[in-house]
Amino acid sequence: MSENEDEEPLVHICEVCGAQEILTPHQAYDKGWDYPPMMANFKILSPRTCPKCGIDQTLWWRIVVSKIDKESLTTEDLALIERVNNEPDSIRAPQEELDG
Repeated sequence: MSENEDEEPLVHICEVCGAQEILTPHQAYDKGWDYPPMMANFKILSPRTCPKCGIDQTLWWRIVVSKIDKESLTTEDLALIERVNNEPDSIRAPQEELDG
């Protein structure tokens, strides 16, 4: 992420409760979001949670701590993995939402 992208608004999506907020990475960090690039890195599976949700309900937790196998992945899990693999492009805020 370049310095200019460091303040680009991104759609922060909590993988636990589904909450969404359009924030810059610094705003998200200050509000308590556990989200790249301030927490971990883009394109690497790690918890992506809002300030209200814990990591123990994330896909990362289920894989690393609970040791689920890939046959146990749900459609939602696979969609999350796809979104993470395509970050930050997959979470860029739509221009019409920024203009509105």
